Amino acid sequence: MPHSDDRPVILLGEGARGADLTKLFGLGMPIISSWQACDLIDNLHPLYFGRPGVYGQRCANKILYNADTVISIGCRMSVFTVGHTGLRPEQRLVMVDIDPAELDRFPNAKRRHMTVARFLERLDPEERPRPQWLKQCRVWREMYPYFDASHKSGEMLNAYDVVHELEPLLPPDATIVTDMGVALCAAFQVLRLRPGQRLMTSGGLGEMGCGLPAAIGASFARDKGEVICLHCDGGMSMNVQELQTIVHHQLPIKIIVFENDAYRMIRSTQENLRMEYSGVNRESGVTCPDYFDIFEAYGIQTDEVSSRQNLTISLEILLERKGPASLVVHTDPEQAFSPKLQPILEDGKIRSPTFEELSP
Repeated sequence: MPHSDDRPVILLGEGARGADLTKLFGLGMPIISSWQACDLIDNLHPLYFGRPGVYGQRCANKILYNADTVISIGCRMSVFTVGHTGLRPEQRLVMVDIDPAELDRFPNAKRRHMTVARFLERLDPEERPRPQWLKQCRVWREMYPYFDASHKSGEMLNAYDVVHELEPLLPPDATIVTDMGVALCAAFQVLRLRPGQRLMTSGGLGEMGCGLPAAIGASFARDKGEVICLHCDGGMSMNVQELQTIVHHQLPIKIIVFENDAYRMIRSTQENLRMEYSGVNRESGVTCPDYFDIFEAYGIQTDEVSSRQNLTISLEILLERKGPASLVVHTDPEQAFSPKLQPILEDGKIRSPTFEELSP
């Protein structure tokens, strides 16, 4: 462990799952995590400052960018987590990973080829406090909360509203599975998790339609236990037949579908690159079915909501239902993703932004 630095940060990855991470709290360092590892520690712990990345949280991105030493524990430092530009050249990297191929991707790092558990066993708990650095991190956390005005979009509901209202209703052992797109970003950008709760997605694969089959697998892994599945209307069309699997086995999966006129994230990419819309919404040639009717046809209890006034009660009813159930949420088709590292067009060329150039 480095001793000469003034602004260290611990970056946790999925590779740290299963290890006893409580020893890290005694170091007095700020802790951030990849999206896949966001449920490893209490998100309300005073030393946890969120998850950085291309669609990361402002506070976590600020800390990662301004740290002088990054201690990566079980995190492969993917582009999604550290951005296309990666760490600043002058930042020191200590990387703990069991996979030598991942370590070899960072030849200038101080590498620790070992399991996370072994690394923690050898960890020196005598780390000097850094009150000024932690104070600055806390200032950023106050400045950039998980959910703020940038996540609202006029009168219409959006996915951020839903996740924000869902959080206090979650049971202490909740398992949440997301599909891609709006469902993915809203959950991992806004949701705060407590010990015992799990939030899962497909990670770097990013394939639309994975939400339903993943929720089915998670339910069987929990002995036909309850799973909350956050899905988008475009992705739902790709595996809609799995609704019959849920009905056949009577799996208590609670499905929330964000109905936003097909492929919002792809449309956002086309907007950013100033492209003409192609195959992303009704006007450009793609439509989705009425999922309220679809759920009823499969015999799944369902409801729909389109206003903030009825959102909380609709979520409460969904979670109280026995067996399979669903809620179709009619959301803003123009919902923005906030924040994000948006490609910057300059003189006809695309430039990757730094971690301090989040949009908006």
